Amino acid sequence: MKRLRGTLPQDAPHARDPEPLGRSHRDGLEPAAADRIWDVCVIGSGASGAVAAERLVRQGLDVLMIEEGYRLPPGLGHDELDDLSRQAVARDGDGGWNDGGWPWSTTNLGGGTVFYGGASWRYRPFDFDPGELIRTDGLDVRWPYTLADLVPYYEVLERRLGVCGGDHEPVPRGRGHSRGPAHPPTAAAEVLHEAGTALGYRPFPTPLAINRSPHEGRSACTRATLCVSHQCPTGAKGDVVAVFLAPLADRPGFALRTGVRALELEQDGPDGVSAVRCLDRLTRTPHRIRARAFVLACNAVQSAALLLRSRGRRTPDGVGNENGLVGRGLCLKLSEYVTGTVPAPADTLADPAAHTGPFSTIAFLDHYLDPECPTGVGGLIYESRTDQPHKLVRDALELRVETILADHPNLDNRVGLSPHLDEDGLPAVVIDYTPDPRDLARLDHMAGRCERLLRQAGAAGVRRKASGFAQGSSHLHGTCRAGEDPRSSVVDGWGRVHTAPNVFVVDGSFMPYPGGLNPTLTIQAHALRSARAVAFHLAAARAATV
Repeated sequence: MKRLRGTLPQDAPHARDPEPLGRSHRDGLEPAAADRIWDVCVIGSGASGAVAAERLVRQGLDVLMIEEGYRLPPGLGHDELDDLSRQAVARDGDGGWNDGGWPWSTTNLGGGTVFYGGASWRYRPFDFDPGELIRTDGLDVRWPYTLADLVPYYEVLERRLGVCGGDHEPVPRGRGHSRGPAHPPTAAAEVLHEAGTALGYRPFPTPLAINRSPHEGRSACTRATLCVSHQCPTGAKGDVVAVFLAPLADRPGFALRTGVRALELEQDGPDGVSAVRCLDRLTRTPHRIRARAFVLACNAVQSAALLLRSRGRRTPDGVGNENGLVGRGLCLKLSEYVTGTVPAPADTLADPAAHTGPFSTIAFLDHYLDPECPTGVGGLIYESRTDQPHKLVRDALELRVETILADHPNLDNRVGLSPHLDEDGLPAVVIDYTPDPRDLARLDHMAGRCERLLRQAGAAGVRRKASGFAQGSSHLHGTCRAGEDPRSSVVDGWGRVHTAPNVFVVDGSFMPYPGGLNPTLTIQAHALRSARAVAFHLAAARAATV
């Protein structure tokens, strides 16, 4: 069987920080960890896994977190790490196949939050029940809970992450306002604000999980980087390593093991999974970890792949896959960039801050629901700056915006397993995704709205740039769809696998509709909510044995 090309951080010592995060952290899995039965095993240390793990430890549970990547050294940039990351088989733009798929699997402690820009949106009411405008062949796109159910968790996370800025819409709130004052607009954002206002838009500051002032023991943002190509040098950004895992790594009841890859789950009976087989990437030693509950937080591509690999006598097609739905309904945000330039004073162009600071300080939701857009559902437009040297414009002020929008869920878009093997001898991941023509029409319409905005600003050289979203994305959703009916969904509203009641999926896999905004905060709010169900499940199981 063919093995796919590609390396991972264990092959590159410079991509691994030898210093542990705390007393509870080490690379590799010692035998003692596999000899005991943990309350919870959390698989994945990214946006959702870190949030769930911290809440479960605070509930007094013994939690083991395994992460196949490592803690990154401070100087490692995103491009360098991306070159080391696992690839997937995916369709190319002509419908053929190649092994250049990019399922945002950067395989590192903290996952994608280490290099995300901090955009932290609450979903809109429409995103929880979009069926009036989103037509899908027999698929229920309603979430099994509402925005109001998620509001308390949004508020907790906004405070913990130090979210600043946000929109002016009447989003339901609980105890009160939980966001800080917005970051100052960039010079480009000021131009975009004026242009948008002239078009009748209502611009507002992009909500960012980046401290403006010291908060939760973290420093204030110094605007040294955009945070999307380099790690935050001050700890001001609310990545999960800084906010959740670093404080957790010295707490009793928590063990963090990096360089440990989950291979498959073992389910022998109706009560759920008893163990996860895993691989110590440093020693190439297999282990078997037992726990009373398992939390999957690998992302919507990798969690689905893990369930599909988990084949046994009771689960011949994979855990949770009795109805063939695991991996199906993969949703990726469609996106496109539009750029142009405007003249600017020499002192503005010479300002070192012209190419630093938050990656986005202005956003527009005026076309989120738009009867002029095909289907009536548009998307987000927001500033999306770059600090990659070869892309910088130095003799003018660059206006760079991105539009993103949700796609139509489709069971034919899916994650699967290839007959080819990856570097660990496991079936490689296949991303089988074809954009819906309706969504491509919507994307074209929204890119046109971006062009109109830049031309209103007086920009020259306005052009579009494709994002390559169809071969993978930083926004992944839908491969373990949530619903009340086990015949048409994989998990319930708490993320619990219908046919493996001690397995909880807390990443974006659960989303029956992907929503039209950056999903990180919503995924984290779901994980925080699901952690309650994990704790309740374990308490009920203990009570039943007394």
